[in-house]
Amino acid sequence: MTSAENGHNAGDSALLTGPSDQDFIVPEEIIRKTAEYSSYSESENPYIVKDHTFRQQYSNIYFVRLTKLRKATLEAAQERWSGLPEKSEFVPKVLDIQAGKLCYVVGTVYMEMPLKPNILEDINKENWIVSQPPPKKYFDGASTIAMEDESGRVVLCGNKVQTENLVTGTIIAALGKENAYGEFEVVDICTPGLPDPNPSPRMEIDTPDNKYVALLSGLHFGSDGESRLRAQMLLEYLTGELGDQEVAQVSQSIVKVILAGNSVSEMQVIVDDKKPKKYGYDSTIYDASPVMALDDFLQDLCASVSVDIMPGKNDPSNAHLPQQPLHHALFAKAKKFSSLKPVTNPHWCEIDGVSFLGTSGQTIDDIDKYTDGQEPLQLAESTMFWRHIAPSAPDTLWCYPFQDRDPFIVEQCPDVYFIGNQPRFDTSELVGSKGQRVRVITIPSFAETGCLVLVNLSSLQCKVVSICPPTI
Repeated sequence: MTSAENGHNAGDSALLTGPSDQDFIVPEEIIRKTAEYSSYSESENPYIVKDHTFRQQYSNIYFVRLTKLRKATLEAAQERWSGLPEKSEFVPKVLDIQAGKLCYVVGTVYMEMPLKPNILEDINKENWIVSQPPPKKYFDGASTIAMEDESGRVVLCGNKVQTENLVTGTIIAALGKENAYGEFEVVDICTPGLPDPNPSPRMEIDTPDNKYVALLSGLHFGSDGESRLRAQMLLEYLTGELGDQEVAQVSQSIVKVILAGNSVSEMQVIVDDKKPKKYGYDSTIYDASPVMALDDFLQDLCASVSVDIMPGKNDPSNAHLPQQPLHHALFAKAKKFSSLKPVTNPHWCEIDGVSFLGTSGQTIDDIDKYTDGQEPLQLAESTMFWRHIAPSAPDTLWCYPFQDRDPFIVEQCPDVYFIGNQPRFDTSELVGSKGQRVRVITIPSFAETGCLVLVNLSSLQCKVVSICPPTI
């Protein structure tokens, strides 16, 4: 055998030799952390509508709202105005206000706005008239603000009314005097304030063993290719397959993912003029691919982490609030996993003792039409001080006509209050006089920004993770 042959055989022997332990490092296995989870049962959930009938009047929900919030508003007003140099007294009914006498009264705000849609006017219009698109804002200089209760209504006036951000349906106490024109000239306004603290407050623990809840909204499956790329990278991040070891450890510390609405893009109707018309429901005119893409995404995600999915404005659910959980039949693949939990909008849950309350964004979007120049975070903070997350329902925000309750009243302070599908991420912490602490978060659309929010369950601090940020 020649030396060349000996060299060739030596090379073959080296190729067949297995690598030694020094050739590579086996990455440490990362095990996803777990957390205790609790939510309303189906029978106790105030957002579940069992009897879908719209024969009732909407007046009952206003009556219940005023009855439930009157006591808290009155207590806040008495504390706020107890030290006035001029003696004032509480007037139990709007019609009991006396001219020229300083007093305060509790009632429901009603705003008459020329730009606000009116269903009766829409019905009276001729069929041939093309309807105008809804305005982006109801607010204008010609708005009339009034307060009403069971006895009647009085018009509010004064600089304080013009500078205060009021919305139809909020419960307030107004301090002032009736002027010669029969209007109530307001000098100060008081709201109910933050809800009562949780009877079992959260224990703040400073530990390096952090756990996170991922808050997302606006996945918009079925839109452009860039959104699909972001969604794929998002899936890899949440399952711990994207980034280095440090990023993977943070990903595996996510114990819950909450999808806050608009998981699919707005449903498109396929119209074929050559096809004969079919009366009733025709499944062939709808594109099911966005829901199928969402199902595939959830199938892979739920195999790794628990997911709560809320309906949104674009999702296949009822249009009025509270939106009911998305039907399991929509998720042919993902429904096999017990980690998938379709929930209502609004949604409440507790994760390791931290209470979460949130909506998919319709509530704040509608309130924004009543105001001028307010940021979504400021509006979200206001709903906490109003103790009501959807005051404009049912006036301009569709909701179910509840008769004996108003499920949108916030009776206890949540630890985290989130709003989905907002223009940008923002956060703040509200602190009450009774020890209440509320972390308020606005969540941007993931399809538009590529951002998700991680909430630390120990400190309630937030951080934003950017997945494939959009090019400018």
